Amino acid sequence: MVAPYLAPPTEVARPLGEFATATVRIADYDAADTGVTASMVKVSTPASDELTAELDGATGCLGLPADEILVAALSRTIARTLGEGLVPVDIASHRGSLLDAVPLVCVAAQHASATDVLASVHQTLAAASEREVAASPEVYFNYIGELPSDTMPVQETPPGLGHALEVRVYRAGGDVRIDWWYDTSRFEHYTIEELSEQFPLALVEMTSDALPPN
Repeated sequence: MVAPYLAPPTEVARPLGEFATATVRIADYDAADTGVTASMVKVSTPASDELTAELDGATGCLGLPADEILVAALSRTIARTLGEGLVPVDIASHRGSLLDAVPLVCVAAQHASATDVLASVHQTLAAASEREVAASPEVYFNYIGELPSDTMPVQETPPGLGHALEVRVYRAGGDVRIDWWYDTSRFEHYTIEELSEQFPLALVEMTSDALPPN
């Protein structure tokens, strides 16, 4: 893993709970008509041997499953790109049932370390459960894991659960792949491009700088 990043001394850590009072606006535009079928297209974060090695190394060093590290990276990515605050996220992974509207607190490095963010995600996912929510969140994090070689190409299957943005993470050929499926009526293309470009940087921050949660 790369050398740890040392935060400048001017940065001040604040309790993550302070950022849970504001909700981050995720989409560029409001939904015009819920009866209209969304037009979903994708932007992919380029596959990288380095990124895969970073994630695999961190799961062992931190003693955490890959989905927690990836969700922490998503949290930091949103904070960097869209702003700080609370984002409800539906989460699917190897944990079993879909976790509905998980309250993801997104905070930039100026206010919270990678260790703080990872600990927050660890605690939040441990407490999350399947439950009914009044409205589906705009964001869906879908961690599929390793794909068998005979599986229908998951990267070509559009989302169908009604989320404005699906972050789909899977392994193919040994490499971690990240696809960003988004509703073109809700997002500008450049917003998703920025998210896809910032995610690898946030992931490396989590894998290199964070300490295991207590």
